[in-house]
Amino acid sequence: LKKACEKGYVNIVKYLLEHGANLNNKMGRFGMTVLMIACDKGYKDIVECLLEHDADINIKDNDGNTSLSYARTSNYKNIIKYLIEHGA
Repeated sequence: LKKACEKGYVNIVKYLLEHGANLNNKMGRFGMTVLMIACDKGYKDIVECLLEHDADINIKDNDGNTSLSYARTSNYKNIIKYLIEHGA
């Protein structure tokens, strides 16, 4: 799931989520989730898909950053707006 989110493969993300992939795991030395990765990369379609499958929008990484923090750092205004509309 992580690799699919990093590469922007929305169809693979959907498939994995439909087959039980865990989307709220914190990974790597920074403790990022797949939602944070999608926000950081600017993949709004994946962000939408993850939230439709109940990704936790307010999980914090090891430094206290949320998915919204990643979208803001990368200045993806469409994702920022979407996250705020969905409770970030």
